[in-house]
Amino acid sequence: MSDTTMHASDHIPAVDHVEGQLIMPFYIICDVSGSMYGDMKDLNAALNQLRSDIMSDPVVNDLTMLSVITFQSSAQTVVPLGAPSEINLPALSAGGGTNYGAAFREYHRAFEADRARLKAEGKKVYRPCVFFLSDGAPGDRDYLQTFRSLLAYDPQAKTGNKAFPYVVTFGFRDAPQEVMQQLAYPDFGGTRGRWFVSRSSNVGELLKSMTAAIGNTVISSGQSASTGNAMIVKPAMEDSSNTQFGEAGDHV
Repeated sequence: MSDTTMHASDHIPAVDHVEGQLIMPFYIICDVSGSMYGDMKDLNAALNQLRSDIMSDPVVNDLTMLSVITFQSSAQTVVPLGAPSEINLPALSAGGGTNYGAAFREYHRAFEADRARLKAEGKKVYRPCVFFLSDGAPGDRDYLQTFRSLLAYDPQAKTGNKAFPYVVTFGFRDAPQEVMQQLAYPDFGGTRGRWFVSRSSNVGELLKSMTAAIGNTVISSGQSASTGNAMIVKPAMEDSSNTQFGEAGDHV
């Protein structure tokens, strides 16, 4: 891909005037529907390893914040946004349907509250990065309408969500590639979201690979902030014949 970074100009304009420490927020949205039942041990282990990897760099720990949102028929924030060393990861369990829209609504609610809190604390907030992991197709027909109405921005009309997140999607098992492509965002400009789809039968190893890619992005991005040239370094996974990937908009 031609551009692998998201640059410092991507501070959210609404908080650009705020003086203070820069915070780079990362949200991990995990599918915990019934089809994930047999994968929860591996998912929990992968998330704990991710947190441990990020905590190993004190500078990154100070400049990044993590949140975990889970979704099935409904969605909830199971780990509120906080420094990696200060969050607690609960043991996740699976059950229910696959409602993508519920995940987007919960992320939007959580980020708006998080941004207001950080702004009140005098922090400068970088544009959020969302990692979306799912093993199945959305059960709600209006998921894309929900996504676009809450999170998307029209750069031509200058309408919509000015604080739109960068969205990186990871699909596996039965997650449709076209859906993962639709949700990678933004699909305009030089710093586009990215999508990954894998058909590997070894879901445990795949989850490790996905969370390792997320960890590398968080660590590299946090390190860039410490140099005064903050950028989100897009994730990359090991080359595999079982994995397809691309940038948002390249499927059109």
